[in-house]
Amino acid sequence: MNKIIFPILIALFLFGCSENKPTDTVEIVNQEYGDIPTQLIDSLQLISGENQKFQIDNSKSNTLVGEKGTILIIPEKSLVNASGNRVNGKITIELKENFTIQDFITSNLQTIHNDQILESKGMLYISAKDENGNELKIADNTSIRIQIPQKDLNNDPDIFLGVRDEGGLINWEQKEEPTKSLVPYPIKFISKNQFPTECSNYYGITTDTIKNKYYNYYGNITDFENTILATKEFADRYHSTCWEEVVNIYIENLDKNLWEIDEMVVDHFIQDSTDRVNYYLNNVPPGPNGGPRTQLQKDAHESIIKRAKEHGQWTIQLYKMFASQKLTKIDTTKLIDTTKLKSLNSAMISYDAMKFGWVNVDFFYEDPKAVPVKLIAKTNQKAPLINLIINGRNIILSGSEHSENEYWFTKNKDGYNKLPKGEKATIIAIGLTQTELQFGEKEIVIGESEIEDIEMTAISGNELKIKLEKYGS
Repeated sequence: MNKIIFPILIALFLFGCSENKPTDTVEIVNQEYGDIPTQLIDSLQLISGENQKFQIDNSKSNTLVGEKGTILIIPEKSLVNASGNRVNGKITIELKENFTIQDFITSNLQTIHNDQILESKGMLYISAKDENGNELKIADNTSIRIQIPQKDLNNDPDIFLGVRDEGGLINWEQKEEPTKSLVPYPIKFISKNQFPTECSNYYGITTDTIKNKYYNYYGNITDFENTILATKEFADRYHSTCWEEVVNIYIENLDKNLWEIDEMVVDHFIQDSTDRVNYYLNNVPPGPNGGPRTQLQKDAHESIIKRAKEHGQWTIQLYKMFASQKLTKIDTTKLIDTTKLKSLNSAMISYDAMKFGWVNVDFFYEDPKAVPVKLIAKTNQKAPLINLIINGRNIILSGSEHSENEYWFTKNKDGYNKLPKGEKATIIAIGLTQTELQFGEKEIVIGESEIEDIEMTAISGNELKIKLEKYGS
């Protein structure tokens, strides 16, 4: 990954020295940062770091791994110029990974889908350029696979594509479904345990039953190359419940969609849980010497039944969640280079992108305390970048300027106007004069006041960086 060195004058401006440039130098709205002054963009870049850059060969399939775990799988010959012609020579892929509130601030992002508030699980910006700096696009009838790391998949997130409006504010306008097809990995790579576990290597598939006494299936692991067993999604299932019966259900149904087999496993666990609980209910341990059971024995027996029920429900709900993802079959056009992978995130959301730009993983924010709220921030100076952050959540709203130094976070009629009344939130304002960065910050309780006054004062680049670091976890 190449690093770009910024001009010394910009560095001096950000970290303490004066630079006399007009404050109204505004770049035409661009999809990466929006309509904010170029000097402020330069300052934000110095705080957040440059985009990650990768050099690729378009004649080959490429696997790129971002610093925060994002995986890009770019098929061969999939990038073309504006005229639709395939591009040769060096191609630069730029990736920006935004997973924290700090990232959202420094990229001028918000979590809004038209008139609904979102809670983000990660935003990405992806672009491609040829060796002359010309923007490239993804060829027609082609896609690149984006795999976005997640802490879990329990919130049923969606994919959103973002565009900036005339004022430069981003709206995650287009809602997409996560991709349902699977990417094959080399089977020996994906099936080898990444860390010590009670589950056997290679899914317990072996031809050496003397060395491997506790195996799940007699056979050669390489016979399952390019099947659903050669996917990260199956590996996640196996490491959750590496039982022989479960492994064999998948092996015996390789012609089916993954979600169909998941449903078969749900049925298996329902029956297994019923049988297991009934066994304990019908086999009551006798008391000592044939006498009545002691209270300790009764308690132990009840505890065993309770644990059997709880474990049965856990496995049933887990595989119902897997089945609800509706994952299908292998997409053999996507080839992954495992030499680029040091480890695998346990949860990923996949999306087949047909164009470059902003991609967001979100779920809709629903809070019973959300009611129509009017919230306005008034600043003592112009704030090209002003945000409302709902504390403890990956939710950030950009203020829109309605009059001089007056910014609205909700709409009167059209658009979102509900906020969680009584919740703590923080307003952050960032601007600049001819010589100095300006910063204001205020913690509020939503609904206590319609108008919040924000005092902005001069701040150095280092001080601003420190201020924003607390939003980086």
